[in-house]
This record gives sequence, C-alpha cells and structure tokens, in this order.
Amino acid sequence: MPLYEQELDTQLMLRVRSDNERAFGELHARYQRKLLAFFYGMSKNTQTANDLCQETFLRVWKVRRRYRASGPFGGYLFGIARMIWLESCRSEQRVWRLGQRVSEEESTARVIAPGFQPDRQAERGELEQRLFDALEALPEEQRMVFVMRSIEGLSLEEIASALDCPLNTVRSRRILAVKRLRHLLASVYEAWFPHIYQDS
Repeated sequence: MPLYEQELDTQLMLRVRSDNERAFGELHARYQRKLLAFFYGMSKNTQTANDLCQETFLRVWKVRRRYRASGPFGGYLFGIARMIWLESCRSEQRVWRLGQRVSEEESTARVIAPGFQPDRQAERGELEQRLFDALEALPEEQRMVFVMRSIEGLSLEEIASALDCPLNTVRSRRILAVKRLRHLLASVYEAWFPHIYQDS
C-alpha cells in the first residue's frame, strides 16, 4: 500500500480513537471488502465471513482508545481479524472446514444465474472445491499468510505485524505454503488432465 494511504489510515484511526464515528465509517468503507475476502478465504462461507467482518469492526471500535500508531493500520486491523478468527474456531471447538456449508440462497443464485450451464458449472464447482481443499490442507499459519498475501495483497511487513511474528517467519511460511500448494494442485491437475502426465 502506498505510504500516503498508510498515513491516511493512521490519521483516520487516530480520529476514531477520539470517538469520531465519521472517520470510523471511512475506515469501514476502505477495508470492508478486504476483511470479507480474508474471512471468506479462511472459511469459504459467506455468512461466516460477514459475521466475522462485522465482529472485527465492532472490536476495533470497542478498543479504539488503546490504539497506538506504531505501524501500518492494515497490520493492526488484520491482527484483530486474526484474533477474531481464532476465537471463532475455539468457540466452535473445531476449525471451520472450507466449503463445508453453502447457503440455500447461494445455491439458488447459482441455478438461476444468467447463462447458467449445468455441465460447465458442475466441473467448475468440483475444481473449485479441490482448490479449496488444497488450501485447507495447509497448516493454519501458512494458510493465513497465503490468504493475507495472495488474496488481500498485504505487504510482508503488514502480515508480520498482524501475526505478531518476525518478518523472516512470514517469508518462510509463505514459501512453504506456495510449495505445498504446488504439490497439492499438481495432483489436482493430474486427476483432471491425466494425459499431461502419461509421458512424464
């Protein structure tokens, strides 16, 4: 994220710390989609993503007066998001399974979508599920780094701040995640396109 945007986020959060609801609304508008994408990437469930996104913003407001501008706001926000995610896992006494629950509303929307092609949609759904299964197979720490970096586009420094760990640890987790996904997805492509691997 450009430096001027980081500075803008910091200034907005300092105003939030002083109970400025308008500044809070601006931060909400700037980061809502990113948080939704993060929680969806972790849970593969729209309702869960919405609930945890809302809970994260509520937590930010609740602890606003403790805020200290000691680093990028993105790292601060996703640090809270990480805690919310871990709390949700503990409260359920299990880690959410990716793709485990799809709402009836989402299923209906897919069926009635314009240009809906059942065969192609089925193939896409199966491949998508395999891809999410591969992501789910990653250790929690590696998956979180991968989602933050590859889906959210956070810098390694922001991720290190969010996870409260050294920068080199973030780098190593990302490298391990990419290697593991390449291995898992190779088996996916072998299953779908076996002719590619016959002569290998």
